[in-house]
Amino acid sequence: MWRASRVRLLLWHASAAIPVVGAAAAFYAPALARTRGVWPAPLDDVYIHFGFARAAALGHPLSWIPGNGYSSGGTSLTYPLALAPGYLLGFRGPWLGLFAALLACAALLDLCRSLRRLLEPRAGPGAASSCWVAWVAPLFVVAVPLLDWSWFSGMEVALLGAVLGRALVAVRRVELAPPARRPAEQLRVGLLAALLVATRPEAVALAAPLAVAAAHAAGSLGAVASLARASLPAALLLGAHAAANRAFTGEWGAAGAVRKLILANPYATPIEKAVEVIKNLAALRVQALESALGGPSWALLLPLLGAIAAIDRRSRRLAVPLLIGAYGSLLLVALNATARYQNLRYAAPSLAMLLVAAALGVGALARRGRLAAGVAAALAFAALAAPSRGFARQIDHFARASANIAGQHVEVARRLGARAPRPRRVLLGDAGAIPYLSGIPAIDGLGLGGYRGMPFARASVHGVPAVVELIERLDAAERPDVFALYPSWWGGLADVFGRRVDAVKIEDNVMCAADEKVIYEADWSALAPPGERRDGVVDEVDIADLVDERAHRYAFPSPRGGWVIGAVLPGGGDGGDGGDGADSAPRFDAGRLIPEGREQSFAIGSVAAIPRGSAVLVLRTDGGGPIALGVAVAAGGEVRVEVPERPADRWSEIRVPLRDVAPGDRIRIRSLLGTFRSFHVWLMRP
Repeated sequence: MWRASRVRLLLWHASAAIPVVGAAAAFYAPALARTRGVWPAPLDDVYIHFGFARAAALGHPLSWIPGNGYSSGGTSLTYPLALAPGYLLGFRGPWLGLFAALLACAALLDLCRSLRRLLEPRAGPGAASSCWVAWVAPLFVVAVPLLDWSWFSGMEVALLGAVLGRALVAVRRVELAPPARRPAEQLRVGLLAALLVATRPEAVALAAPLAVAAAHAAGSLGAVASLARASLPAALLLGAHAAANRAFTGEWGAAGAVRKLILANPYATPIEKAVEVIKNLAALRVQALESALGGPSWALLLPLLGAIAAIDRRSRRLAVPLLIGAYGSLLLVALNATARYQNLRYAAPSLAMLLVAAALGVGALARRGRLAAGVAAALAFAALAAPSRGFARQIDHFARASANIAGQHVEVARRLGARAPRPRRVLLGDAGAIPYLSGIPAIDGLGLGGYRGMPFARASVHGVPAVVELIERLDAAERPDVFALYPSWWGGLADVFGRRVDAVKIEDNVMCAADEKVIYEADWSALAPPGERRDGVVDEVDIADLVDERAHRYAFPSPRGGWVIGAVLPGGGDGGDGGDGADSAPRFDAGRLIPEGREQSFAIGSVAAIPRGSAVLVLRTDGGGPIALGVAVAAGGEVRVEVPERPADRWSEIRVPLRDVAPGDRIRIRSLLGTFRSFHVWLMRP
């Protein structure tokens, strides 16, 4: 009996490995042919994970590049740690992708094993009629081509699948454990739920109901203590991560949330944000939950089977959290401005949860006798066969996308690495392959890579000139000397501060943000030296410099106002020229648009070297027609200032005498007539 059981288990593992390894080969082989031997990665984000993994392997966890400091931009806390051993074992450069592929296959086989444990019939009625379900469970794992694309992409989705399966098994163990063992099993659920969240943040939509399910299975144990054991690990993880973000970046949220969430847009109205979320939900529903599953009618099979599992007494404690998690995760993903792109990869966790719930539904139906088992087999066959028409398209898309990344990002990395003299630092936008493969330090202008706690992610949301303001804060030797950018993304930076020296253009682009990535040599001569101070100034606010704005509790009119702008003009009035003469060197400054009838405000710094009394407020602007401003200090009355037409080819200054100001006072500047283009504010002694 023991030998027969062992042979049966080995046969099951072989039968599970065949579809998993076969699906992996179906995706990787054509992609390898397209990339000409470079290990395929259909997303450049894969190389971002590789960068975090390399940093962790070199003793710099939670850093994208050693020396850049803490980064909250990694979408997964655990996945780079899982990849790091591969780097230490010698999987370097693109070949870390081979280790990621092996890890993905192992993770999917682990998910299959978890499904077998959940679906193998226990002794009792229906056991004979449902014994086949565990053997077809691996087919559910690889049945949806859109999900397979993400499973084998090199991203963290396969690892999430393995953790998902183990978390479900842990909930089942709580159900079956004797009372003395249940607290330990509930804590196991809590730890695995925390691991889910650490692997993908939107998995919190599953982690929470799984904790409730574990507490519901408490039996004679106290409900509150049970819920605490199952939920506190995830809550503590989220709290610790938020606290670390706040301490090292000044933001409670991760850089990805700051950069990508629709809610983070400072200019859009609530209605505009809601419309974008609805667009995302519609695209995800139609493309990920309908087309990817075989079409509108066939797509109903997975939710139907999941509902059957939710009704069944033996499986509902797992199925209900899976259904809540699938649709809850999709709602969270819809808040991501990029949810509709990158082949809908953000929908992959939801698809995985639906497939697992459907497998449980097949098992629940099969246990109800031979007739029900026949119906279960028919529904399972239909659910598995319906998406199969998408395999050819998804395999082809995987290969083409991998060729795009190899042809553009990998090639740019090669060219930068071959430049002489070697670049000091490269400025790029959320591009992982370039610094990882070239070995050149980088600053991510979109902020996901993190750089010494500076708010690049928030600045990139406000606008390109705000990113330049942060670069202006860096010492000259620390500023990037080359750029690798998409020109259409970086107007006002690449064309103003860069000189085009090379470019890589690809054909048949299905994945990159543009078909051409351009290499520039940097010229930052228009930026002010760090720490430059104008004579006579006791306090100043550099508008659109988010660090300076935060220090002065600056507020701009939001939404539909305060848009960031930038210009390079002579007549700086803030340096060695001693005034605003038109013959001074051109100087960059960023600012904000204050629409008519709206206002900006800021607080005078608490360390400003000025006693209470009179002062002069100096406002920098550029050219334009006549405007009128209203200036008020603290709760005092507003003073109207008429500003005549200004020349367009130089900076201009508006001087406003203030009669009674002190550190901590709030100054309000309202645009009474026309739009005020506000670039810089100085408070000077009279």
